[in-house]
Amino acid sequence: MRLWCCLLMGVCLLAQAKTRVEILADANYPPYSWQEGEEVKGIYADIVRSVTASMDGYEVVIKAMPWRRGLSMVEQGSAFAIFPPYYQPDGRPWMWPYSQPLLDEELVVMCGAGVAVNTPQAQFPTDYYGLRFGMNAGFTIGGAPFWQAIKEQKIGLEEVKSNRENLLKIVRGRVDCTVNDRLSLLYEMLSMIKGNQLAVADMSQLKQGPVLSREQGFLGYSRKGEFDFKEDFVEQFDKHLYELKKRDGIRTIVEHYLGKSPR
Repeated sequence: MRLWCCLLMGVCLLAQAKTRVEILADANYPPYSWQEGEEVKGIYADIVRSVTASMDGYEVVIKAMPWRRGLSMVEQGSAFAIFPPYYQPDGRPWMWPYSQPLLDEELVVMCGAGVAVNTPQAQFPTDYYGLRFGMNAGFTIGGAPFWQAIKEQKIGLEEVKSNRENLLKIVRGRVDCTVNDRLSLLYEMLSMIKGNQLAVADMSQLKQGPVLSREQGFLGYSRKGEFDFKEDFVEQFDKHLYELKKRDGIRTIVEHYLGKSPR
C-alpha cells in the first residue's frame, strides 16, 4: 500500500513539474531592459514576466546579457529566445519566429547642441556626413543608407556598451551623435542627473533631431537548438500577451517606469 502511495505521489509530482525556460534580456537598455545586481529590470522584462506568469507548465527565468553576446547565443542555438529585437527577418535569418509586438518605440537622432544640421527636418543620413556616431554594440538600427555611409567611411562609428556611455561621449565631445529610442535616451539622461553623473546644465548640450522610424520590440526565438516545447511556448506566449494588452496591462507597466502619458 505504501509503495502504491509513493508511486502515485511521484506521478503527481511529475505531472506538476514545470519546464524551465531561460530567456535572455538586453543588459543595458533602460528603461526597457537592464541589469541591476542580480535582478533584470525594465518595461520589457516586466511585460515578459506578466505574460509568462500566466503560462501553464513553464518556469521562466530572465537572464541579462550584453546585447551582442545574447544575439550570438540565439544565432548558435544555445539560447532559446531574447528580448527586445526589432523585426529583421532578412538580417537575422537565424531568429524565427517573433512574438506579437511587445511595445512601440520611436527612433531619433540625438547630437551635441553644436551639431547645427541636427534639426527635426534634417535629411538622414546625408546631412550627417563627416560626423562620428556612437552606437550601442550589436545594434543595427538607423537604416541601410546609414550603414552604407559607415561602410563607405562617410560617417564614423564608435561602438559603446550603453546609452549612458554614448550620452557622456556626446557631452564631452568625443562623438557627435547617436541613434536610439527617444524614451530610452530621456530616461537615461534623467537617471544620470539623479546620480550626479550629468549636470542639469549638460542637458542644453544635447539636442534631438529627426524621428527616423517607429519600431516595435519583440521576443525573438532561435531558429536553431533543440527546444521541444517551442511550438507550445510560442502559442501560449502570444495568447497571454494579447490578454495582457486587452486589459491595458502594458500601459500600466510603462507608467510604472515613466509616469502617465510618456509620449
